[in-house]
Amino acid sequence: MPKHKGLFVVVDGLDGIGKGEIERAIIDYEQKLGRAVFDSISFSRANRKGLPELKDFWNPPETYFDTIITAEPTYSGIGHVIRNEIIKKGSKYSYKTQIQAYSVDRLISMARVVIPALQNNLRVIQSRSMVSTLCYQSLKAKEIGKDVKQIRKEILNHRGNKLQLEWAPDLLIIPTIKDMNELMNRLEKRKQYKKDDNSIFDDLNFQSELRKFYEDPWLKKLFESHGTKVEYLDAGVSEQSTREQGFEIYKKFLGEREL
Repeated sequence: MPKHKGLFVVVDGLDGIGKGEIERAIIDYEQKLGRAVFDSISFSRANRKGLPELKDFWNPPETYFDTIITAEPTYSGIGHVIRNEIIKKGSKYSYKTQIQAYSVDRLISMARVVIPALQNNLRVIQSRSMVSTLCYQSLKAKEIGKDVKQIRKEILNHRGNKLQLEWAPDLLIIPTIKDMNELMNRLEKRKQYKKDDNSIFDDLNFQSELRKFYEDPWLKKLFESHGTKVEYLDAGVSEQSTREQGFEIYKKFLGEREL
């Protein structure tokens, strides 16, 4: 794993489980520490801009931020296509096409935003990562009768995924939940208050099976072997509890890292 000065934090897990609550808690803490936060998601959404370049968030003395917010898929280029086509109409695209699309989007995001930020001693807080690719595609492999181990091997051989493991997250937070009916209720509420993305994955059986892959010891072992601290939290209590747990995990990690 390359040595870098910055900090790479990823929050990953099931749809609707509370990843956003954890991310907001971390970002709020960063701002309380007096760190300037650059939102690459808003940057991409504004005026149909693509991904930012280093000069957009780190070009002292004119421009300099301390913490960068990112997400996968991205909100531009291939990431935009993934969000607006592949996620909504996944059955039209083979698993190989999906793996390739996510890997290329990941490769661009890592090379253009994440790695330059880390090399310049910035912190990167990211929603989702190759963790989701491994979990979703492992489940799809199981559903179509493919060998899960072989699919994982295919995923890990793609350049974008290799690059992310080379620059593996320093901290990976995965929220979990026992009551899957509660998760589905949250997804229904999200549809009421937000635009429905018509995701093909908003299904109880699918999400229940998917949870097993996020909690699979293999996944934790993979990232720990690349230097990542993997932390799970119980997101089934309340949104407030999820935020508090996420904050405590992050704060503790920062303290341990300084030591």
